[in-house]
Amino acid sequence: MDKWKEIKERLAHLGGSIELLADGHTLSLVKAHDGKKIFVRVFVDGVAKGEWTKTEDGKPVHPEGRFWRPIKRAAYPKKIYAKAKRAFGKKEADRMVTPRVIGVVPDFSTEGAVVAHLKKHFPDLEIMADEVAS
Repeated sequence: MDKWKEIKERLAHLGGSIELLADGHTLSLVKAHDGKKIFVRVFVDGVAKGEWTKTEDGKPVHPEGRFWRPIKRAAYPKKIYAKAKRAFGKKEADRMVTPRVIGVVPDFSTEGAVVAHLKKHFPDLEIMADEVAS
């Protein structure tokens, strides 16, 4: 079975989890909920620290942030574009309403989203073998 398909299948149900090895880090993917939403959370080496959310120039500051979902937001909504263009000029107005990566978060909305991110950035990751307690 394809490793990407296996990851999706293991995360198909609430409470599903899988451990992966990517770039020397152990990734734990867990499907969970907060009462309102169902999501897949990524733990790097067993933890998810808040300081890893920081980015500089669209890149994560901490190497563990590479495994998390980038958040893109614009500084201003598109509805102010016309006013900004008149006030600041086209070039500055375009910069103001263009989405940029402002941070990274450990939550993905679906198992397909986390697989797409990992497939793009870590194509050579490995699924860790399950250890069965005897």
